[in-house]
Amino acid sequence: MVHLVVWFGRVMTEDSASQLIRVQSMVRDHFGWDYNDDLASANKMSALFSKKRPYGIEKWSIKARQTNKNNLQKTLAESGRVIIIGASITEVELSTSDLENCAIIAADGSVGAIANHHNLACVVTDFDGNPHLDAVAKKGVLFVAHAHGDNQERWEKTLDKWNQFPNQPNLILTHQVNESINGMENYGGFTDGDRAVCLAIGLGVKSENITLIGFSTGQIGKWSGNTNIEQKLMKLEWMYRIIEMVGLEDQVDISASSTL
Repeated sequence: MVHLVVWFGRVMTEDSASQLIRVQSMVRDHFGWDYNDDLASANKMSALFSKKRPYGIEKWSIKARQTNKNNLQKTLAESGRVIIIGASITEVELSTSDLENCAIIAADGSVGAIANHHNLACVVTDFDGNPHLDAVAKKGVLFVAHAHGDNQERWEKTLDKWNQFPNQPNLILTHQVNESINGMENYGGFTDGDRAVCLAIGLGVKSENITLIGFSTGQIGKWSGNTNIEQKLMKLEWMYRIIEMVGLEDQVDISASSTL
């Protein structure tokens, strides 16, 4: 029997919905990355955050993180409109976009463009968006913090630093493996931008209520971290494919792309 689910405001098979998670294996195969590295990073993060007071901080406990998830879900539901900011966001786009009466999700370093905005609901990050991440982390902003095989050293160093802040950020933890990991979530997706989309969807936001700003496949955005340019452009093509899977591809700028 084929089960149907409502996904992004459209009826899809349950199998289609799970593709947002299964695509992670396709990406790993494409780049030649080892699944076990992703698993090891996720397990290490889970172990460190399984204590009642991870890093000596009660607000980072499993119970507190579940509360953060529930509160974020409520915020997104009540906002009626969710805007997701990508790394290619420009001053022109910011000045011409209506950022009121909405909830804003920033993809990694793009938070630097809207750091002081009162509607910032959370930042989705794999920890390569500094110095912009540190600046808002000091304000206690909610981070959806991601562990994968290539960022373990980075997230360890960053969290070691953040736990010293007088006002630490709130956290939700995510991973990209098939197993269930204690205290962590997998909403699907690959890059910070498309994972932000998958997060919103996973928390019940319909596609017609999502607006993407600053998403591009043909150029590396101003707010991206230091990166391998050729590899980053390939990653952006995967971002497009994932966003295409959920029907929001028309909101991605592909004008400078050589392959799309």
